[in-house]
Amino acid sequence: MFSFKLGKSRENPRIPGPERPDLQLLNKGRITCRTCSNELDFTKLGPLSAGKCPACKSIFPVPMKIDSFWLYEPSGSGGMGSVYKALSAIHPEKDYAVKILPREKNTDPHLIDALIREASIAKSFGRHPHLVYVEAYGESSGEYYSVMEYLHGIRLDTLIESGNPVSKKFALLWGLQLLSAEQKIYDAGYLYRDLKPQNIIIDSNGNLKLFDFGLCRTIAEVSVISASKSIEGSPLYMPPERITGQPENMASEIYSLGMVLFHLISGKPLFSAEDAFRSARKIQSITIGDSLSQKLPPDCPDEIISILARMSARNPDERFSSFKEAALHIRQTFDRITEE
Repeated sequence: MFSFKLGKSRENPRIPGPERPDLQLLNKGRITCRTCSNELDFTKLGPLSAGKCPACKSIFPVPMKIDSFWLYEPSGSGGMGSVYKALSAIHPEKDYAVKILPREKNTDPHLIDALIREASIAKSFGRHPHLVYVEAYGESSGEYYSVMEYLHGIRLDTLIESGNPVSKKFALLWGLQLLSAEQKIYDAGYLYRDLKPQNIIIDSNGNLKLFDFGLCRTIAEVSVISASKSIEGSPLYMPPERITGQPENMASEIYSLGMVLFHLISGKPLFSAEDAFRSARKIQSITIGDSLSQKLPPDCPDEIISILARMSARNPDERFSSFKEAALHIRQTFDRITEE
């Protein structure tokens, strides 16, 4: 296994989150209005509903307790559930992210199985500098949940959409960090299979962490031809072999990473969703080096263009064969190029 970290940086201060509620007040069924500081009783309101302060009329999220965790602030949502910022009665000094099922589907057995499966797989990876750590998961009073470390930072897609350019060396370093995370997952017997900017967070020290492990599958599961008519993942980043039902391996993940790095450096995805499906069904030996270089910034070094072209080759045999091989080439290029 290998990892690459920036370490603490004065240029990347801790990004503050919403004001944390008082744990003692929460335990009494009360919360302070963030607008007017009025103390509110939420015990007669629906958990996780929208309450209204009677004094200033501002809206506030109604907290909910699951096991020893108080969920108090929405932090994101996906197809399988919603994520909330949370405090722990056992470790009140820490911030947590708790995933629960949608309110209208929290008894759906398929969603319950998917939530617990994802959490158990992620927890099996253990701690890694570039993977979001799953602290706990389970069921409490009929509510199924997954508890993760909470990271103060921004998602990679948010950074890309901001239009703020990222240096080529930074992009390469982040590529190395993601390869390290992928290697950890592979060593545990899985492929990640959902690499995209929306599943990557930049922490307050400028390092990347991968989260959302819902599409992880065992190496054995993805190493055979798939007859399934449904295709999991984002077509902007998924490997062509998934679209055509062919086996997947490390080269498939390397393709997805190449698509993410291209998006990061160019500011736009290489393909639209429609073009990705159309391209995947073309002859496997087709190369996209020319079109790729035309869509990258003019100052992009030839070495980076060459790496991205190899990562995104249609034929898996033409890509880097392993995460370590890809990391070696990226690291050599990182060491050679100068900062813009």
